[in-house]
Amino acid sequence: MVYFKVWLLFIRTIFSFLLFPESNSKYHLSGKKLLSLTFRYSEKNKNSFRFYIRSFISVLFGSRIYMKNACHIYTSGTTFFYDNDFSIKNEKARVSHIEYFLKRKISGSVWKDRLNGYFTVVDKLLQVIFEIGLFVTLSPIVLFSKHKGSVGLIFSEYIELVNLLKVVKENEIKTLYYYSIYEKDSNISSIALQSENIKVIKITSLTPLRFWNNIIVAANGLILCDMNQFDELNDFKETIQVKNIMVWGPETIADSAGYYMEGSKYDTNKGVIGFYSTASYLRTLQGDIEQNNMKRNEDLVKSYLAEYLKEHKNIKLVIFPHPREKKENVKNNVIDHYKVFFNDIQYVIYEGTSSSSRHFDMVDLGVAMYSSVIYERLYFGFKSVMMPFGEEGMKLPGDAINAICANSKIDLFYKIEMFLNASVLEYFNYTGLKKSVFMIEALKLSKNE
Repeated sequence: MVYFKVWLLFIRTIFSFLLFPESNSKYHLSGKKLLSLTFRYSEKNKNSFRFYIRSFISVLFGSRIYMKNACHIYTSGTTFFYDNDFSIKNEKARVSHIEYFLKRKISGSVWKDRLNGYFTVVDKLLQVIFEIGLFVTLSPIVLFSKHKGSVGLIFSEYIELVNLLKVVKENEIKTLYYYSIYEKDSNISSIALQSENIKVIKITSLTPLRFWNNIIVAANGLILCDMNQFDELNDFKETIQVKNIMVWGPETIADSAGYYMEGSKYDTNKGVIGFYSTASYLRTLQGDIEQNNMKRNEDLVKSYLAEYLKEHKNIKLVIFPHPREKKENVKNNVIDHYKVFFNDIQYVIYEGTSSSSRHFDMVDLGVAMYSSVIYERLYFGFKSVMMPFGEEGMKLPGDAINAICANSKIDLFYKIEMFLNASVLEYFNYTGLKKSVFMIEALKLSKNE
C-alpha cells in the first residue's frame, strides 16, 4: 500500500538523520533536508509550534483534487516534468526550456501544488489515519527542532508524495525531469520515485548550489543550468551523490535565444547601468524569511550605486524590478522606495511586461547585490558586477565569479569603472569567466570575435 510505504519512508529518513549524525546515506541526507530551513513559511512561523499544529489540522481538512488538474498531458509518451507552482506562464517556460535542450516534445507535466488533497473518499480516510501517525511521531521531535515550521510542512509533503506516486502510476510515467529541487522534500520524493523504477533527472536553478541545492541524492542525472556550478561539485562530493552530470542553460533561453542571435547585441548602450532588484524590502514588509540580512545589504548596494551615479552624472540608470515589485498593489511602495535612493539621479524603472532577460542589451553593465538574473546575463554574454550580501560579504564558488564581486564601496566603484570601460571580450578575458557555447556562437554572429 502506497500510504504505508511512503509513511515508512518518512520515518526512516527522519530517524536516519536524528540517530546517525555521521552518516552520508541518501536516507540521512534526505532527512536532514526535510528538517532544514525553507522559505515556504514566514519569518514568524520559522520556529512556531502553533504553525506546526495548524499545518496538521489543515491537511485533515484538505479538499478533493482531480487528476486532470494535477497532471497535464501534451502528447502520448512516458517522459514528463515535475514542478511546484502551476501557472500558465510557468508551464510555458518549463516546456520551452526542456524541449529546447531535449530537441523533442515532452509528454506532459505534474504539478506539486495541485497534489495537496485527496482523489477519493478512501484516500481521505487513509490520509487521516497516517497523518495522525505522523503527528504522534513528529510531536516529540518538533519540541526540540529549531525549524518547527519545517516539521509542520511534512504533513502536506507526505500527502503530495503519495499523490505524486499515484499520478506517476496512473499515467505510466517512466522518466521525470524534476524542477525546483530546492524544495526540502525533493530528495525523499526522488527516493520514492526510484523505488518505483522511475528515472529521475534533477534540474538545478541558476544560483550557486551551496544556497539551496547542496544536498542532491537519488537522481539518475543532474542538469546544471550554469557552467560555474561545476566548480562547486567538488565542494559537495559527499552530499551531491549524482554521477551523470549535464549542462543546459537558463530557463529563459528558449524565449531569449533567438533575440540575442539576431545581429550585434554586445557593447551597446554604453554609459547605462542596470540595477537588478531582489525586492528584499518587500519581502521584509511581507514577513518573509530573512536570510543574510538581505534588505540591509541590498539597501547598502543601492546607496553606494546612488553615490557613484551622483559623481558620474553622465551615467544613466535603469532599474529592473523583481516580479514581486511588478504587482499593482505594491506599485506606490516601489516608486517611493527607489525615490529614497535615486531621487536626484537620472533613472527609470523598467515597466515592460516581458522578462528582463529579453532586455539585457538595454544596459552596458548589470549591478546587483546578488541575483540569479546576473547568472543569466553572464550566460548570454553581458557584463555584470555583484556585491553579494554587502560588506559582510559571501565568497561565491570559483575564482572567476568572485572576480566580478565587490566587497567594499571602493571595490564596487573600481569594478564599475573598469567594467564600463571594457568590451565584452575584455571583460570575460579579464575575469576568467567561462564563455557559454551560446555566447561563443552569438559573438561570432555579431562579428565581435
